[in-house]
Amino acid sequence: MSEVRAVYVEINDTGPWGADVWWLIEGKTGKNRVVFPQGATGEGVVLKRLSQLPGFEVRGMNYAENARFLCWQDDR
Repeated sequence: MSEVRAVYVEINDTGPWGADVWWLIEGKTGKNRVVFPQGATGEGVVLKRLSQLPGFEVRGMNYAENARFLCWQDDR
């Protein structure tokens, strides 16, 4: 996880018919990013690993408008 700079939850207003919750994992270089929707295959494995980051907190899951929530950031 040393290459991760920040983790976000992005919410949009396409639910309940569209994918309205997305995970964004940004790399330290700013050029690398992993994006996947809630419920994607392997999400549980990724979240288990992310939950080991100090101070990681899932935020915004019940929000119903377009928004991005910071769940973790490397402050080093």
